[in-house]
Order: sequence, then structure tokens, then C-alpha cells
Amino acid sequence: DTGASAHMTPHRHWFRSYSPHIIPIHLANSHIVYSAGLGSVVFQPAERGGVVPPAVVLHDVLHVPALASNLLSVFHL
Repeated sequence: DTGASAHMTPHRHWFRSYSPHIIPIHLANSHIVYSAGLGSVVFQPAERGGVVPPAVVLHDVLHVPALASNLLSVFHL
């Protein structure tokens, strides 16, 4: 999401490091949800043509259990 203020995921089990961090998140539909934590996530891109790309570590990812899907902040790449 080009408008995302931070990387966010609802998937707690993806985190390599994690600490509690509760802040309000203002969604595009004007709803407010809350983060539960903050940490680093290891993302493994899918294999393409028999080649396995290297894993990517994303830092300062918010854990937001109320999200339906992941949000990637273009600004923070």
C-alpha cells in the first residue's frame, strides 16, 4: 500500500523479534485499529523458475491482529 505509514501484518508467528507496542492505526475507511507489537519479520519470496531468491528482513513491522492482509509501506522500503 503506497499510503501505509509502516509495514504491518496480522501474522504474529512471522516475527523473528517482537516487543509489545500499542498504537492506534487509522485505516483508509476511517476505522481505527490498534497494533499489538513491533519487531522484525523474515520474508521469503516465492521460487521462480527454479531460483530461490534470498530472504528479506523487514524491520519495525507492526503486528496488527485486526488487519485482513499485510500492508507494505513503499516509503519504508
